Amino acid sequence: MDIGKNTGRGSGFKDFMNSSSLIARVSFILLIIIIFIAILQLSITFFAWWFDPSKNPHLLDGMIQANNGMVIPQDPKMQKSTTIVRSVNGPNGIEFTWSVWLFIDGTAIGSDDSTVYKHVFNKGNINFGNDGISLVNNAPGMYIYPNKNALYIIMNTYNAVKETVTVNDIPLNKWVNVIMRCRNTNLDVYVNGVITKSLKLSSVPKQNYGDVNVALNGGFNGYISNLWYYSYALGTAAIYDLVRAGPNTTMASGANVMNKESKYLSTRWFFSGAGDQFNPVGSGYQLNRNNEMQGGRYYFNG
Repeated sequence: MDIGKNTGRGSGFKDFMNSSSLIARVSFILLIIIIFIAILQLSITFFAWWFDPSKNPHLLDGMIQANNGMVIPQDPKMQKSTTIVRSVNGPNGIEFTWSVWLFIDGTAIGSDDSTVYKHVFNKGNINFGNDGISLVNNAPGMYIYPNKNALYIIMNTYNAVKETVTVNDIPLNKWVNVIMRCRNTNLDVYVNGVITKSLKLSSVPKQNYGDVNVALNGGFNGYISNLWYYSYALGTAAIYDLVRAGPNTTMASGANVMNKESKYLSTRWFFSGAGDQFNPVGSGYQLNRNNEMQGGRYYFNG
């Protein structure tokens, strides 16, 4: 009887061990399945991030001559396209920001009696009217006034084909940063990090799927650098950092503008090139015509 009891107890222990082994196997298989699913989800997320277009693309990363136009395709199927993803609808509505650096040659301002606006960039079509403004689609559009150092900014909305902002007294012969920030129906324009103009739009901006056109229709005399888009409204700290970083003065040809530092607290920045006895035009920068023919180089004599 004792032996039988001991045998029964041993058999029960073996059964328990076998059952534990089965539980361990099932647990191990479940663990493998969970790890596989986790890796699969991470892989899907990674490849989606890798292949999806950036929400904050650098449409132009570097510098181009502003009289040599370029078109940035928005069709992701096209080569060299840089697609802009629709902006984020934040708690306050639609949001986006455009930033661009401009170097406007002052010698071309007021040199003729032209009434045609000079094209900086626009998102939309490229059918220009007699006044130099792209017809219908400007979301946004930026132009330079004829014979005036002022910017003409256009935004299409659902209530109006063209709502405009004028920014006067744009500095010439030096790098200037211009930021357009939209939050719902509020359009703010920053110049060198300082809010300069605000416009209350009649309705939300009407975005389009058109290409981004830069310096077309003859453009203007000068340079354009770092045309960047953000799918949200930049904060003041981000705007400050962007302006502080300055323009990218590297051109595809290797030419560059040495005066890329925008030292707005220096009197030289404000008065350089004023043309008076203290600030002659040649003191701030010197255009070397021979080198310009070879590579478009500017030299800064600081």
